[in-house]
Amino acid sequence: MLLGLSGQNKDMDVSYEAVNGSGDGDGGVPHGALLARLAEAMWEGDREATAAARAAVVDAAGADVMVDAVAVSANFHMMTRVADGTGTPLDPGTYDMSAPVREACDLNGFVSRRDPQGDRQTAQGASS
Repeated sequence: MLLGLSGQNKDMDVSYEAVNGSGDGDGGVPHGALLARLAEAMWEGDREATAAARAAVVDAAGADVMVDAVAVSANFHMMTRVADGTGTPLDPGTYDMSAPVREACDLNGFVSRRDPQGDRQTAQGASS
């Protein structure tokens, strides 16, 4: 979701085609396919694949892009774990606004998507 908002700020036409293996291409993001490959390798914990993906990003986009990509990925991973561990649900606005993105990327089945208070259709009454 933040990718989409960030793309709007930079007048970019981003899509979610590169997320979760839901398509080929860059998703409208420079080096998007390489960045997606890096994120997937990091998530899978495959050291060789992660090293190869980091090297590919450095070769194509430079070390600064690779460092930023790894930092962003790590930060999102951390935020999800903190929210999950504390039982913090999405606020109602984010829950509703993110519904099309969650559906497009097939994210609703992920453990980190589950609502610790019980699956609900809307986030009414949720606290942030």
